[in-house]
Amino acid sequence: MSPATITLLFLAFAIVMFVTEKIPLGLTSMIVCVGLCVTGVLDIKTAFAGFIDSNVILFVAMFIVGGAFFETGMANEIGGIVTKFAKTRSW
Repeated sequence: MSPATITLLFLAFAIVMFVTEKIPLGLTSMIVCVGLCVTGVLDIKTAFAGFIDSNVILFVAMFIVGGAFFETGMANEIGGIVTKFAKTRSW
């Protein structure tokens, strides 16, 4: 099988798993990376290069902080403070 076909199969797998969330999203990402390494399509360094990108780390950190705001109730508090300053709905 050609590398392009293998890549497209893993891409289809990833899309289905991301949409259905049958397995955790992080595990889906790892399965695709490891699968591409095992099949010889990518080397290990190239396959996992995206995980150390500073933009990816920034997005993960933002999700963690946002989740913490909702878990602690701080998001509701901030929303209450913001709505106190709103005089009308259009403002």
